[in-house]
Amino acid sequence: MSFNLLDVVKGHFSSDLITKAASFLGETEGGVSKAIGGILPTVLSGLTHQTSTSQGASEVAQMAKESHNSGILGNLSSFFGGGDLLSKGTELVKGLFGSKLSGITDVVSNLAGIKSSSTGSLMAMAMPVVLGSIGKHSADNQLGASGIASMLSSSKSSWASMLPSGLGSLLGGLGLSSVASGVGNAASTLGSGLSSVGGSIGNAANNMDDTATGGVKWLLPLLLIAGLGVLAWWLVTQSGCGKSATATGTMSTNDSIANAKRIADSVAAASGKTVVIGAKESLKVKLADGTEIEAYKGGIESQLVAFLNDKAMAIDTVNGNWFDFDNLNFKTGSSELTDSSKVQVNNIAAILKAYPAVKMKIGGYTDASGSAEGNKKLSQSRAEAVMAAIVKVGGNAAQITKAEGYGSTQAKVPATATDEERRKDRRTAVKIVAK
Repeated sequence: MSFNLLDVVKGHFSSDLITKAASFLGETEGGVSKAIGGILPTVLSGLTHQTSTSQGASEVAQMAKESHNSGILGNLSSFFGGGDLLSKGTELVKGLFGSKLSGITDVVSNLAGIKSSSTGSLMAMAMPVVLGSIGKHSADNQLGASGIASMLSSSKSSWASMLPSGLGSLLGGLGLSSVASGVGNAASTLGSGLSSVGGSIGNAANNMDDTATGGVKWLLPLLLIAGLGVLAWWLVTQSGCGKSATATGTMSTNDSIANAKRIADSVAAASGKTVVIGAKESLKVKLADGTEIEAYKGGIESQLVAFLNDKAMAIDTVNGNWFDFDNLNFKTGSSELTDSSKVQVNNIAAILKAYPAVKMKIGGYTDASGSAEGNKKLSQSRAEAVMAAIVKVGGNAAQITKAEGYGSTQAKVPATATDEERRKDRRTAVKIVAK
């Protein structure tokens, strides 16, 4: 029987590992499973492209060897143990996909119905597992760099057919350069990362900030050294992240920042730009009726439109397809929208107009502080305020089926945490119920 690398890699993502990953990331098992299904052929396609040159093949072979020697395949639960293994996996992924990473993450997140930050974490897990599997097979069969390249190339058409809709054209334009400096160094430290990982999944949540600080310190000097074609990825310190979160005060941005502090996951940037976490890259989003709206890369508008345009992305009738506002704010303790929120309100109204078949629901959420009754009331009034604001600027009221406040029922951060930590639980979102 011929060797099927994809099946081998899938075998490592057991139901138990999916369950642990879902618990660790705060996602559903179904969402994590869908994401993995899209991530694995994506990573394999990227590595196959990298091995199209002799230098790239040598780099992949070295990374595969070191990943296998690290023992990662026998200790996959280490990803959830509170060490910096995820941050090192993240650097491997960045070195491979460069400026394409943000777009890839958005597509997979929309497909699976999970947060972009969670997709980034799963990609950081998948990369060492794929490399370790390649390394094991090459060691068992005494394959060199050319043998690995041949093995990957022979299956590339099969993996391409399994890519999520929208990724084929994105990956087709990959301009993968030498990643020896950045990715090679990251792979070589996987073994030491395994030895430093410890603790249970339960303890991991309590150790997030300490872990992340170490990850950031590890990345910065590495990125300064890695100048042979690796894109510049700069991470801000914990205090810098805090300032950015205060400025936005919304779920999508804050959630990404929180994960960046934890696993050193930064915002992907276009080649040649220097980006810090919290920075937003503006872009024009074209709607179905030809209208163009001003938005931010990775923001609610681009995510919504990508989902609505892709006929292959079905409505999730179990968990729902939720999209968080990332530039929608309220005055403290009230349901009055700030002036800066008008842009996103107008954009949602324009999207409804351009997609008349769409129906959505507005959801409001608070953090765990205060009384449950008071939180429920506040979140309800905020959800209703957003719905009213959208209708006021031209949104079709018939397309908004309901505004519901969930209060603190879905808050993940305890009431005893700092305000900065609780901030990510305060959010407003839309759920697409028809498209």
